[in-house]
Amino acid sequence: MFILREMKLTDKQRERYSRMLALRDFSEEDMNKIMNTTVAMLGAGGLGSPSLRLLTAIGFGRIKIVDRDIVELSNIQRQTVFNTEDIGKPKAEAAAENLSLMNPEVHFDPICISIDNENIVDLLKGVDVIVDGLDSFKARRAVNKASLLLKIPYVFAGAVEYYANLTTFIPEKTGCLHCVMGDAEDNPEYTCAHVGVSPTVLSIAASVEINEAIKLALGREPDLANRLMTIDTSSLSFDFFDIGRATDCDVCSHPQIEPSQNRKELGVIQLCSRSYNVSPTKPLELDLDSLAKKLDSYYSVDRKTRFIVVRIDPEIRVTIMSAGNLIVKGVNSADAAARLFHDLIENVN
Repeated sequence: MFILREMKLTDKQRERYSRMLALRDFSEEDMNKIMNTTVAMLGAGGLGSPSLRLLTAIGFGRIKIVDRDIVELSNIQRQTVFNTEDIGKPKAEAAAENLSLMNPEVHFDPICISIDNENIVDLLKGVDVIVDGLDSFKARRAVNKASLLLKIPYVFAGAVEYYANLTTFIPEKTGCLHCVMGDAEDNPEYTCAHVGVSPTVLSIAASVEINEAIKLALGREPDLANRLMTIDTSSLSFDFFDIGRATDCDVCSHPQIEPSQNRKELGVIQLCSRSYNVSPTKPLELDLDSLAKKLDSYYSVDRKTRFIVVRIDPEIRVTIMSAGNLIVKGVNSADAAARLFHDLIENVN
């Protein structure tokens, strides 16, 4: 676990967390467990925003915020960790900045990257609990496999329109995502952008997720282990179904050895914001000050604390992180986004 603080709470910490400490089944020892727990919040969008606010307010010691997108005006209505002035910023960075104001006791690791099979194990190393705020089954399958490999509990949730599904996967004790969802694929016609999503179902689902994370951090039995919870806020109904490990599951019961694949030089993913996330094969260590000075000779450059915003023309804006990840807005193809990586990162350096 993440060791951040002394075992004895300070007077300020007792005051900050006084309402948690007043609960009949919650002690200072429990608070220390929370403060020494590292959580990976995968996604800082509709589910991630309320989850992050709860994780921060409760006082989890370290929170990795992993998100690949930038803040859009349409996000603010339900992604309550952001403010209007955050529009255009990487979500992970903006969330960390805003949440630090809420609770400076918490350490945040913002990471702007698209999750895939190649990077997920490194992203989750040292994490105690995984909380799902993703919008892609492809990413979730990568998380599921890494959860099993690293033996990290995975609190799963998905929400769209008025509905949500939740469960908690504990390696070697419960089934896994594949046991329940099989080879489920993302339906491009059934997304938040097409059918909408109610902020109320997101808040309820996030509260359940963090309740599970608390129990995992305290070493207690989570309520959704081997149970699937469904929420329908259009009728305010909550249902539970018993689930378990599938004896024929190719992922957790009979894991298959997958052939290694040579990853392309760049990973380019189109985002819900119609931007593109461009990720190098391995994280870089860019000197943003030096890069900003070089690019300023050709483009309009805005140097932020942890990233650079480059305006190629009135339509195209590129956000560059120190690890070499780009968020490209204003181009109409993955190839065009990849060319900008070569122009701004490789050719300039």
